[in-house]
Amino acid sequence: MILTVTLNAAVARTMVVPSLNFGQRHRASESISRAGGKGMNIARSLRELGAPVLATGFAGGRSGDAIRDGLSEASIPFDLVEIASSSRTSTAIVDPTSGVQTEINEHGPLITQAEAREFTRRLEFLMEYASAVVFAGSLPEGIDEDFLAGLVHRSRERGIFTVVDSTPQVLKVALKARPSLVSPNQGEAESVAGFDFIEEDDFSRGTARLVELGAERACVTSPEGHSYLTTADGVISAQAPRVEARSTIGSGDAYLAGLLSGMLHRNLSAVDAVKLAAGCAAANAETLGAGSFEARHAEELAEEVQVEVHSGGKHRL
Repeated sequence: MILTVTLNAAVARTMVVPSLNFGQRHRASESISRAGGKGMNIARSLRELGAPVLATGFAGGRSGDAIRDGLSEASIPFDLVEIASSSRTSTAIVDPTSGVQTEINEHGPLITQAEAREFTRRLEFLMEYASAVVFAGSLPEGIDEDFLAGLVHRSRERGIFTVVDSTPQVLKVALKARPSLVSPNQGEAESVAGFDFIEEDDFSRGTARLVELGAERACVTSPEGHSYLTTADGVISAQAPRVEARSTIGSGDAYLAGLLSGMLHRNLSAVDAVKLAAGCAAANAETLGAGSFEARHAEELAEEVQVEVHSGGKHRL
């Protein structure tokens, strides 16, 4: 079972507003609402891919009730710690006319020390049944980077495959706990590595730097649909197929879910797992709402993914 940890879960609302003009009144042509936060998106994608998954984290207030309802509707098993503060709401506005996406994310609730202790207790129990734990997303008030790094360390001590996909500030600290895999986007990776990725070689240098800082493996995704994964044989780079994108929000989460499903559940080779991951990211971009795609379509798109392995020289597969 793969555990996804979303410490700052949200009610995620996506609205389609053609020809958005700030300061004017608009009507959304389409709107959806679901359980959100990176870990929730990853859990939804893993569920679609048939991988055993359980979502955990914090949830409070009416928004917390909506998060639980959303997980139940998606048939995603969950174990969320009830908190006194209300969970946050995140809003994404997609303008199909301009292709611009606008995201508005609340900071999140205040987590008390007692709530944090209860979450740690429950996570320790759930780890008994987990093959992997994914720590994804931002941190709410009351939870600091050292708390998350401690959880990463506990999971690594148990021999569990441990993934971190979070903000640069969190990632820098979590790397000290030597996670099995880190999966930042390009901007986050640049912040941690300390330099901009301009040329293709910069991505290989950047993933190598993340490994030097403590990760066993590193994966970096770019806004243009490129991805780079470190392996024992070198760096696998992939280019996702071109699709007619409705919204790219959550495509990075879908990518990570595809990668984990391929590596840990389907026992695919690293190259084939990367192809599946890129196919999931592309399929997600074609739909509205993070982590929403059909597994069969993602697998079809995976066949179109262009892959190269960089090991000293470079060759196309």
